Amino acid sequence: MATKVIELVNNENLVVEKKYGMTYEEFAKDHLFACKPVVIGDACKDWKAKDKFTPDFFKSEYGDRKVTVEGKDYLLKDFIDLMEKSSIENPAPYPCKLQLDRDYPELLPDISPRFKFSEPDWCHNKLIEPLLGSADTYEVFLGSPGGQFPYVHYDYMGLHAFITQLYGVKEFTVIPPEQTEYVYPKPNDPWVSEVPDIKNIDLDKFPLCKNITPVTFTVGPGETLFIPNGWWHTAHSLSITLSVALDSLNNSNWKRFKNEVVTKVSKRNKTLAKMVSVYLSVVKPIIK
Repeated sequence: MATKVIELVNNENLVVEKKYGMTYEEFAKDHLFACKPVVIGDACKDWKAKDKFTPDFFKSEYGDRKVTVEGKDYLLKDFIDLMEKSSIENPAPYPCKLQLDRDYPELLPDISPRFKFSEPDWCHNKLIEPLLGSADTYEVFLGSPGGQFPYVHYDYMGLHAFITQLYGVKEFTVIPPEQTEYVYPKPNDPWVSEVPDIKNIDLDKFPLCKNITPVTFTVGPGETLFIPNGWWHTAHSLSITLSVALDSLNNSNWKRFKNEVVTKVSKRNKTLAKMVSVYLSVVKPIIK
């Protein structure tokens, strides 16, 4: 069966498509190793979470769990009530994040099997996990209409991101990695941009931003956005939303991952950074 392709955006410099029935070989060639984003229309078709994960489900089953959003503590049921009463003009704080493998491990079978496009994944290999530090690799994001991710960023340690929209519609903006110098990476957190609002840029303060070519498109229920390593992005909820985010590490983004790990360690200890670089060179053939 031929892949069904829908063009979402075309700004001459960048095309983003939505694809159904895509083979892994096509994905690997055109997106994974080419480092090009794509919306996959049917990646999560076998997930129980596709029909199960809703705000009402989390409110009824986990409503008494505590969550912290923008530094404030809520019961999950109270935060979902706040989401439901909010509006685009007056959104609830965003994002509310639930870490599945740490705090809700019983829900992991609902996002199984891990879809083929996110394999192989080395994030949870015992030889790699200690180097990922605080990176979260199985997350649920809850948002309200108007909820805006607080910064433009690329995924920590150069990981690939797969964001599956299970409820509501979310708008994404992405910027190619070759435009990194124009988005003002923070000196101490180079994976985060200093630009607070990519849609309303103060060009007097951030003049290099005139060189960026961001593209914006929407992702709806049952659709998965693949954001390759190094791609700057942010998200904006157009309705009440629930998304599941998975990160992925394999041969396609190994070079960036290794560079980022070594760079991070070298800020503390240059000798240790050299040792980590040697370690990663030794373990890579083992985990392939």
